[in-house]
Amino acid sequence: FFFFNDTATTEIYTRSLVGSVRCVQETGYQRRVHGIRIIMSSVEEAKDEGANGLLWMMLRKFVTLIDELRDLGLQEHINLPRIAVLGTQSSGKSSVLESIVGLDFLPRGDGVVTRRPLELRLHHLADNTEPWAIFEEIKGKKFYNFLEVRKAIEELTDKTAGGKKNIVDDPIVLTIHSYTCPDLTLIDLPGITRIPLRDSDQPKNIEEITKNMAKRYCDDPRTIILCVIPANIDLSTSEALQYAKDWDKEMIRTVGVMTKLDIMDSGTNAKKALMNQEIYLKLGYVGVKNRSQADINDKIRVQRGLDIEKEWFQKHAIYRSLPKDCYGTDTLTHKLSRVMYAHIRNALPDIMKEVEEKLKSIEERLKDLGTPLPSTDAQRMQMLWGMITAFITAFKNKIIGKFDMKAMQQKKEKTSPELTGGAKIKSVFFDLYRDCSIPEYRATAELSDKDIERSIILHEGDNLSGFPSVEVFYYLIQPEIEKLKEPAIKCLLDVYYYMEELSHTILEKTFARFPTLIGELMAVVQQIMGEERDTTKYIVESLIDCEIGYMFTNDADYNGKRTDIVPKIDESDKGQDSTKIYVKEMRTRIESYYKLVLRNVRDAVPKIIGCFLVRSIQDKMQLELASRLTKNEQIKTLMSEPPSVAEERKRLTETKDILRKALKAMQRDPDLNVSYSPTEDELLKDLAKLKSENKKKVEEKTEKTKIAVTNMFGGGATSKGKPSVFGSQQHLISHPLQFILFSSCCICSM
Repeated sequence: FFFFNDTATTEIYTRSLVGSVRCVQETGYQRRVHGIRIIMSSVEEAKDEGANGLLWMMLRKFVTLIDELRDLGLQEHINLPRIAVLGTQSSGKSSVLESIVGLDFLPRGDGVVTRRPLELRLHHLADNTEPWAIFEEIKGKKFYNFLEVRKAIEELTDKTAGGKKNIVDDPIVLTIHSYTCPDLTLIDLPGITRIPLRDSDQPKNIEEITKNMAKRYCDDPRTIILCVIPANIDLSTSEALQYAKDWDKEMIRTVGVMTKLDIMDSGTNAKKALMNQEIYLKLGYVGVKNRSQADINDKIRVQRGLDIEKEWFQKHAIYRSLPKDCYGTDTLTHKLSRVMYAHIRNALPDIMKEVEEKLKSIEERLKDLGTPLPSTDAQRMQMLWGMITAFITAFKNKIIGKFDMKAMQQKKEKTSPELTGGAKIKSVFFDLYRDCSIPEYRATAELSDKDIERSIILHEGDNLSGFPSVEVFYYLIQPEIEKLKEPAIKCLLDVYYYMEELSHTILEKTFARFPTLIGELMAVVQQIMGEERDTTKYIVESLIDCEIGYMFTNDADYNGKRTDIVPKIDESDKGQDSTKIYVKEMRTRIESYYKLVLRNVRDAVPKIIGCFLVRSIQDKMQLELASRLTKNEQIKTLMSEPPSVAEERKRLTETKDILRKALKAMQRDPDLNVSYSPTEDELLKDLAKLKSENKKKVEEKTEKTKIAVTNMFGGGATSKGKPSVFGSQQHLISHPLQFILFSSCCICSM
């Protein structure tokens, strides 16, 4: 007669229904009434269990997903959420773990027992299902006897760490399926050990080794630290808590577990610590009472130990008054489950983002490495021509400034503020003769008036005085024009060296998989570029030589102002010596003509370099490379991959497969949508709403049930004198479970 939307309630309801039907079949009317009462009481039980059912279901999905990602090998590339158990030697870590799991399976003994990290993957089973375990290192074998599990842990530890108490960072992966454990993944770390044991293989720096091992796990922001602290020491002196504080600066992912509460000094207690009033942890503390060594010697099982723990806390004068979330293994288990749920939920979006970014970078790198090398010479040469074409295209695109989508996708380094490609070459052109082009520059700055007078006298020779010679002009201006040659050649070489560097960079990227071939190709490229450089240099030098060897201009301004035989005299020149007037005019004409030459050369040199070097290399490079490489017999033998490239391609391919499978696993279940997963508060809010709706339906159905039961047992008599079950046919309902119950009652009553 009842209807439930949640799975947990329906499952309990069904179990109770089957029990009630059996009761009805066995003993008739009295048992029928008892069966109905069982059903009614089961409704309340179902509501209590259903409150957390959805939360545990989501937690199981999350934990199973993380374990699957770990099995795929994602942990080797990206850190995954986990719980690491941190504590000093003999702090009670193993006992806490056994209490959480609910089984006896960990090795026992004096001194250092945990000598390899133990990764426990716990999976909850239905009640009364036989527990079993598997080891990652022992393929194909299930362990149902947990004494054998303990023995296997000892054997696997000795196999790797040796039999003399050495400690190594090589985890044992153990998966346990049991109805006594929650869905969690925990890592039991070796206790931090200060002094090496005598007659052992432990090195002198054992403290550093165990501390670094713990740090590797606990320093990870995606690791929850389960810090185990003996209560019989001062909390402020706890080494484990200090290490946790070093690795979790804000203390937001550390859960404190206080053990050995039962052996504290008389008159002392850990109330303040458990109430989080001494050293604050955001996730708080939980006190537990583990089995004593005497209990273990007396073969008291874990489950019995948990019962003793509950009874101890309930009877303790101090701890029984504390909130229930401060003590007990059950409280610790629930806290870890809730914390782990929230932790995984928050981490999944970042994990997926990391996977996508890493997958993208690997695919780019594999694209750079290319496909495996072809087997035949013809196929290899075809591959070579394709790579040469790619090199030339990238080189040209860089020079002309064409947007190259492929180069942009492959670019990993940050954008540099420096100019590159054609823009870099143009900036070199702009810098040519920049100092000589400023208005304040004077070509005759180094010539004094006496130098010019001496030149005039020198070039008169034995001719009649008073007639100026053009040779004076040539003599004075030629050295200045000669100075233009060196900057022009430097400009040419700057462009050449940049193009050489650019070609080498692109060659290295294009032929990265053939490092032995790069040197040979670069030699050919340098040879081609060197030939064009020499040709361009000859043309640039010839241009300057023309300016020196033959002076002429069609410049209207110069021809209109600076060609008079008799210099024009300014007012300031009146009364001055004619020689000084002539010196001044000569200086002015040199300056004017030099500026004309400078303007012509400053435009012509970049044009010559651009045409005979930059463009010529682009036009000739591909054809010349193909022609010269065809004649080079060594090229075929150089087209071979080093073993490291093949190994890198194989490793990256395997990593890519892992990342793709991980991405697929995270996207498979819509309930684990990383863009939105409900928080614990949201889940409980939804459950409260669902319970409220169900409560209303239950109240309605309960009233109908009362009427139906009344009619069933007293609402009329059949011909045989038994209560009629047909007096409430109007209350037959649509839910299958209701129909089964009603039908069962009908059958049993007849």
